[in-house]
Amino acid sequence: MNKLQNILILAGGDGTRFWPLTKKSYFSFLGQPLLKRQINNLIKFSENLYIVVNSNDLDLINRINLKQKTRILEQNPALTGMAGAVLSAKDKINGNALILNAEDLIDLELLRDYLNLINKDSPEVIFTGRKVDNYFPGGYFRFAKERLVEIVEKPDPDKIPSNLIKLVVDYFSDIAKFIAVLEVTNSQNDDRYEQAVNNLLHQNVKARYLTYDDYWYPLKFPWHALPIMRHFLKTLDSEIKLGKNVSIAKTAKIVGPCFIDDNSVIGDFALVRESHIGKSCIIGGYSEVTRSYLGNNVYLHRNYVGDSILDNRVRLGAGAAIANLRFDEKSVKSRVGENKIDTNLPKFGAVIGANSKIGVNATLLPGIKIGRNTLIAPGYTIAEDMEDNKFIFKRKTIDNKF
Repeated sequence: MNKLQNILILAGGDGTRFWPLTKKSYFSFLGQPLLKRQINNLIKFSENLYIVVNSNDLDLINRINLKQKTRILEQNPALTGMAGAVLSAKDKINGNALILNAEDLIDLELLRDYLNLINKDSPEVIFTGRKVDNYFPGGYFRFAKERLVEIVEKPDPDKIPSNLIKLVVDYFSDIAKFIAVLEVTNSQNDDRYEQAVNNLLHQNVKARYLTYDDYWYPLKFPWHALPIMRHFLKTLDSEIKLGKNVSIAKTAKIVGPCFIDDNSVIGDFALVRESHIGKSCIIGGYSEVTRSYLGNNVYLHRNYVGDSILDNRVRLGAGAAIANLRFDEKSVKSRVGENKIDTNLPKFGAVIGANSKIGVNATLLPGIKIGRNTLIAPGYTIAEDMEDNKFIFKRKTIDNKF
């Protein structure tokens, strides 16, 4: 076998944990949506590519110049999660198939190892495990006499069955057989897909696994965009990649690797270091942008932006700054829902949603997220996340009706 028959890319997630950023499959790196990059790289490994998207993203996916061998499958809104995405492919895919998450970035040369193993051993399923030294809230391989028998999802830290966590690189020699198992699998938790995998393993199918130790960048939380940005910056064919009509003042300094897209302006005495600058941005005089991601049409003026993500059309007033280091120098935590999540980043600034404005001399503390279309009045120190469509003024939070 020189190619897989099918690759099924799961891109139908709602991305609520990615807030205040949106549409993580379509989040752009170096001027190209992540999903398009994945498609372009995967097409050489498969005869057919299928992409499961939700109905709200059909317009977005149609804007991508898809390859001829690519087909779009709309996820049934009544079927949620990974299980729902795969079930939406029922009766549309036949033969062997590899299932991947659209937002998991790995070295796709791993798929050559899959093909070699398939040709050599004809397994019914293949999974990929990655060794971890510290606890990771994911699925762990459990073995019985060196045979893979189960995936244990999010075990207690003191009860992990092995040091191998499962990545979503799942091969099935007969995808219809797995979908049949998935259909009759039920779960009270959001793990129906994982339980179906276990039900299949309990049928004593011929299961194999590969250990993968190269890079793995999942795009789940907004701060995950930063390591992915750094990964892509390292792939540039020059230390500093400039788009068309970029204007850089003679007194400005650019330290690579950096990407600066079309029509952006870097002002006098500005410093841009190891960062991604989108289209039509203005990095005003005396601003510093360090290890940060800026979308399109972002305007700065005498600001410090470190280890942060600013979505499209964000404005920072003069003197506004983003803190990126805790006083105790511990890794920065950020709130997701009711919980504070450890980002495992020693330096992490803020994430600011699209169309938001930060007033002059305002300060954002490490790990803060500012919602979309939100205004922060001048001089404020923001120590908690701010919702979408709010106006923070005179120690009050009111709806932004502007």
